[in-house]
Amino acid sequence: MKIVTLFVCFIFGFLGFSQNGSALSEKESLLQAIESSNNTSEKVQGYADLAWEFITTQNDSALIYADKAFNLSKEKKYYLGQAIALETKGLYHEIVEGNYEKASTFYFEGISICEERKLPYSASIYHTLGVMFHTTDSYENALKYYTIAYNLAKENDDLELQKKCLINLGSVNSSLENFEKAKQYMLESLEIDVRKELDYSTYANLGNLLAKQENYAEAMPFIEKATEINPDNPDSEINLYFLLHAKAKAQDSTNMKGVLSRAEVALNKVGIRDKSLLLRSLADYYAFIGNYKKALEYRDAYVNVFEEIKEKQRDETVFELEVKYETEKNQRELDKKEAAQKLLFWILGSFLVLFVLLVFFFLKNRRKNLLLSKQKTLLEATVDEKNALLKETHHRVKNSFQIVSSLLYLQSENIVDKEAKLAMKEAQNRVRSMVLIHQKLYSKEQLVGISTEEYFTDLTKDIFESHQFEENALKYSLNVEPLVLDIETITPLGLILNELITNVLKHAFNPVSEKSEMQIQFKKSGETLQLQVEDNGVGMPSEIEETSFGIQLIKALAKKLKAKVDFSKGSLNGTLATIDIYRFNEL
Repeated sequence: MKIVTLFVCFIFGFLGFSQNGSALSEKESLLQAIESSNNTSEKVQGYADLAWEFITTQNDSALIYADKAFNLSKEKKYYLGQAIALETKGLYHEIVEGNYEKASTFYFEGISICEERKLPYSASIYHTLGVMFHTTDSYENALKYYTIAYNLAKENDDLELQKKCLINLGSVNSSLENFEKAKQYMLESLEIDVRKELDYSTYANLGNLLAKQENYAEAMPFIEKATEINPDNPDSEINLYFLLHAKAKAQDSTNMKGVLSRAEVALNKVGIRDKSLLLRSLADYYAFIGNYKKALEYRDAYVNVFEEIKEKQRDETVFELEVKYETEKNQRELDKKEAAQKLLFWILGSFLVLFVLLVFFFLKNRRKNLLLSKQKTLLEATVDEKNALLKETHHRVKNSFQIVSSLLYLQSENIVDKEAKLAMKEAQNRVRSMVLIHQKLYSKEQLVGISTEEYFTDLTKDIFESHQFEENALKYSLNVEPLVLDIETITPLGLILNELITNVLKHAFNPVSEKSEMQIQFKKSGETLQLQVEDNGVGMPSEIEETSFGIQLIKALAKKLKAKVDFSKGSLNGTLATIDIYRFNEL
């Protein structure tokens, strides 16, 4: 993602809410003034202004007043008001809900009304549409609509909109790495003598552009102006990410203590996109000064916020709506030209089209059936071939694991040290748990899944046969719900069960008596799998040895399954190990 400064600047006629606790009462007073007005344009603009204020506070009431503006405009046939209301609805769905599909629908509808009625307000909606594409990183589309908006603004002598378009054209060209064009647009925007407060964002964009070209000496004065605390500079704190980014790239840490404090405070005040940029810039800057702990904290926070942004984006849907709009627009123009001819021939044409369609679909359906029949035969042959290959793969993997197991056994035979010999035995058990999986996949028709009941029974039996050295054999029972799980789930689950049973055999009983027992339960509850291994042995130690390889392996495997691991005192007065698994694939 490239760093950009974006404008969503809308002119609202008469709102001036204070920042204290009286804001709500002022809104109520304004609503009364709007309701009592007899001027349609004033009422519509008032509703739109009020909706915008609710949009900026993420309040659903915005949609109520946008609907009021639209319904009143439609009733009075006030087409400019309809376009303003549709743009406001689009802003609500874009900013509050993050639903770009709905936002696009309303923007294109507003543009359509303006173009049909030759209203100059279409330039403003094109600019708004460009901003939406810009914020979703669709730079080519953003460039397209900013250019349309700028040309229309020039035709309408709208200097303020020209300035906004030039600023954003500079920003998007910077993102597309057209640096000379970007610089030209930004400098042109500074020459337009309206809304001078907008120049602060131009300074930010221009400074960032020069920083990208590693011209830090020329960039710094512009960026410092952009972060200047001034009533006319509402984005002073947001623009701090330009300064942090440039300072890190220039390897310049002078006079940054106050900047860092401001940036950390700003994180709780800015929108989600600006927050992601600030987090990334803070991470980069702390990495540059060698504070890697803070750098890692901010980098993790940035990743979480960035993923949240991406989940809200619907670029493909927006693009499809754009194409749909352009197609419908062209079709409407064509319909107008051909209306007279269609009026004369529509009955004859309808019957002719119906006949052609019937013949066409009959032939098409016939060809499709023949093609599907051929494809089905080919697919069946391909599936059989792939199943044979997969079966052979499982067989070879099983043989490879068995070779590893044999090598471990041979190695253990030459080891005298008891602890080392036991470690080798545990390694053999882990390998055997995976051998068992591929052995079952090879011997079954189901090549991608394993039955839990059968696998857990065989695995437990195998572990006990390799560990029972006591005079009294440890009694055990299994209560396993029969499920078929894929190999990605059953492999770590089998290794976890192997570790839990091995831990019971090693540590729970000293020695094994006739009363010694172990219970294994496995079941599915809703969207969770639960594995429990309980014994009536000596119980848990006061502190579990977190550094042991077995515990570390269980936790690593549990992480892969998004599982929760818990060790507690069970109903048998021994140790109860509970594994709650949230990520699994049941076949």
